[in-house]
Amino acid sequence: MDIANMVLFLCSEKVGFITGENICIDGGMTKQMIYHGDCGWRFDI
Repeated sequence: MDIANMVLFLCSEKVGFITGENICIDGGMTKQMIYHGDCGWRFDI
């Protein structure tokens, strides 16, 4: 449903001017990623 909604948006007149954009549709999983230094989390090899 998320992908279908993005396709409909991109095909509509509401888009205006979008070029060369990478659109990530992953249900918000990218937003939940934790990186080194976030909230005291460390990645040690």
